[in-house]
Amino acid sequence: MKYKIALYISLGMLLFGGVILSSIIFLRCGIMTSKSKGNTMRPIIGITCGTSGTESSLSENAISGSYISAIESAGGIPIVIPIVQDEACLDDSLGLIDGLLLSGGVDIDPSYFGEEAEPGLGRVDADRDRVEIYLATKALKKRLPILGICRGIQILNVAGGGTLYQDINTDLNNIQKHRQTAPGWYGTQTIDVKEGSRLLDILGQPTIRVNSFHHQAVKKVAPDFVVSAVARDGIIEGIEGTNRSFTIGVQFHPEVMWQNNPPITALFTAFINAGKSCKQER
Repeated sequence: MKYKIALYISLGMLLFGGVILSSIIFLRCGIMTSKSKGNTMRPIIGITCGTSGTESSLSENAISGSYISAIESAGGIPIVIPIVQDEACLDDSLGLIDGLLLSGGVDIDPSYFGEEAEPGLGRVDADRDRVEIYLATKALKKRLPILGICRGIQILNVAGGGTLYQDINTDLNNIQKHRQTAPGWYGTQTIDVKEGSRLLDILGQPTIRVNSFHHQAVKKVAPDFVVSAVARDGIIEGIEGTNRSFTIGVQFHPEVMWQNNPPITALFTAFINAGKSCKQER
């Protein structure tokens, strides 16, 4: 059985220093899967990105190549969703993908969870906030598989109606170091994975060493979500949706830890498998 593939992709991409810079990623992508038994097309995973500058007209869309490599290696087709103004473009993007990866990045504007900016708040990206909150809200309603990483778990929580600590270093006492100086692939903190959680089923172990590169964190967990992992100081390191769809957020960065790390690899494998199921159900 032949695959019928129609891809219309407009790429303005440069690969430099492990970072992919992109202005417009795609206009349209239509893929028909083979109906032969056991022969299914790879799921398309949309990955959100940030902007590299402060002026929208001059900035470039940017995403670490680590996200792309992790999705490709797990068996998915990574597609970067650019920062656009037209919500119809975002709706069309959601119609094309089989899973959404909310990537890491800068701080989230606290107005999205009903707070004013505090002194510890870092740089925000207004256009990125707008795009990712919209995508996450729509993806939750569509029950698309979602994996939120670092900032991504925070976007997922805010889109679902939760709140954040704007700066754990000033908002909380007696916390451990959450912005490591060790290499990204190296785990510097232990997290405890909750019994009965989907995350535990995936990782296969109740404790795991992970990396840490954040100063914001989930505070009030959104309705229809539960905590799936915590650090030893009580910081929430994982949340997941209570429905049957794959909706998982982690505060650490698995995209730089998956090589030679079977439990972390399993997280991406489970995400891609959920994307395959989503594609088959279309």
